[in-house]
Amino acid sequence: MTSVLIVDDDRALVGMVASLLGAEGYDLLTAYDGETALRRHAEELPDLVILDRRLPKMSGDEICKRIRAIAPTPILMLTGEKGEDERVKLLDLGADDYLEKPFGRKELLARVRALLRRAPRSTGPATSTDIGGLRIDTRAHSARMGGAELPLTPTEFRLLAALAAHPGELVDRKSLLRAGWPDERDPDPEWLKAHLARLRSKLEAAGAPVPANVRGVGYKLG
Repeated sequence: MTSVLIVDDDRALVGMVASLLGAEGYDLLTAYDGETALRRHAEELPDLVILDRRLPKMSGDEICKRIRAIAPTPILMLTGEKGEDERVKLLDLGADDYLEKPFGRKELLARVRALLRRAPRSTGPATSTDIGGLRIDTRAHSARMGGAELPLTPTEFRLLAALAAHPGELVDRKSLLRAGWPDERDPDPEWLKAHLARLRSKLEAAGAPVPANVRGVGYKLG
């Protein structure tokens, strides 16, 4: 059963979201503060985290960064703030998507389904690519450098796989947007910039090849 961890100090909101997702057949986990959220994530390894930004003991921003540093779990952030700067900040933190409060129930369910569709799958034939010691396995949705797995989000992995499918060749921005957000009709180009910046940082930290920016056109790897 697909599990979802709901993290918010508003117990009424947690109850509403849990009731809504429970009716759809999801297995629900809950936490009302940051410390509990991290503990539950480590113990239960949920398939998705719905995370509020403002929490006692530890902020949602800090929880997002800590989860993202160790696992590719999809994260849907909840925020009461609006505007482009807010959206960019959430993506830079490592969130895969966000919802502005108040939000509609249908939109919440749609975004949960979309994130889970994009999550790693292990079915189908194994396909792996090696670029400069960086091994990318599209079946396992994993990327390894020197035997160590990189903590990539599902979106980051899809972008890396799209680049690795054409090593040394230019991949244009539109193709990367389609690869990174296959369920979005009109993905925002700013999403691409933010996610590629995080991907590049993780690759650099691991000593792996990094995407090169061909200004105004696209990117290439290797």
